[in-house]
Amino acid sequence: MMDTNYLTFAAFTLVCLFLLTLPFVPAVSEWLYPTDAQALPISANYTADIDHFAKRLRADAAAKLGQGAATGYEDFDFVTSPVDTMDWSKASKRLISRNSVAVTTPVRTTQPLYVQGDILAGAGSTFNALYATGDVHLGSESELHDWAHADGVLRLGQNSIAVRRVSAGVAIELGNESWFERLHAPMVHFGSGVGRRPAPDEVNQKIASYADLDNAVEQTPSLFLIRGDCALQAGSIYHGSLVVTGFLTIGAATTVMGDIKARDGLSVGPKAWVQGAVTCEKRIYVFNGGRVFGPLISETDILIGADAVIGLPEAHTTVSGANIIVENGVVVHGTLWAHEIGMVKAA
Repeated sequence: MMDTNYLTFAAFTLVCLFLLTLPFVPAVSEWLYPTDAQALPISANYTADIDHFAKRLRADAAAKLGQGAATGYEDFDFVTSPVDTMDWSKASKRLISRNSVAVTTPVRTTQPLYVQGDILAGAGSTFNALYATGDVHLGSESELHDWAHADGVLRLGQNSIAVRRVSAGVAIELGNESWFERLHAPMVHFGSGVGRRPAPDEVNQKIASYADLDNAVEQTPSLFLIRGDCALQAGSIYHGSLVVTGFLTIGAATTVMGDIKARDGLSVGPKAWVQGAVTCEKRIYVFNGGRVFGPLISETDILIGADAVIGLPEAHTTVSGANIIVENGVVVHGTLWAHEIGMVKAA
């Protein structure tokens, strides 16, 4: 009888030990014989570094060309010479061009392309991924489906589409009626008339104070709160930062030397100047010739009028909104991120 009880107890103990040990078997097996040691691929939707994929392609191409350390991903084909004979549609691997590419016809390829030098392609060109160590110049109605980067200037003709990520080491120039999502460069220029910077009008501004505004509440010597709507007088200079719970209107040719924040909407008048950040829960309007030197952030829409300037050449900034519409001649120094859609509107 005792032997029977002992055997039953022993069997029960073994079953319990087996059940407790079983969940650890996969972990121990992976530890002894790793099957998932490689770096995981990063989706284009989940890395904040706008030129992450450009850096990866550059490193792989440099390894293939014997100009960099091995990466393990050096599988490429080469663009034929002369390039006019290249059948882009038959490419089955990533492509490297050892020289600049210049064709008047469209280039359409689903494979990532790395170009040592410049690439000039005709209207209607289409790329999934494109990197050039020089400039990129694509004709009208071209499309960039995943990402593109130029170490120099990246130009897209009118009616083009640049979804996902586009970056450049010098400048991006995006033609009228084009669409974009994320752009980053020391200078991003929209529309025609590249380099056109109208001289500011001479305005006799007068010193004004937030304390003189209706319902103004002094939070600190440099910060005021206004409950409800607020309008800053045209042709004035205000020192300090301002928070408005309603709609904030900044008059034409007015200068704000500080940050501003509004809840129900915000407008920066023609040739007005905000030297700090502009933040709003709802829509932001920056009218023609307006200037904002700090971040421009909205949880909904941003409309930027012709010849407005956001950021500084020596102090890059960020424009972020659900939808961003910019007009001809706008210049942004830094990054734009249209979380839903961005559009260049012709004058």
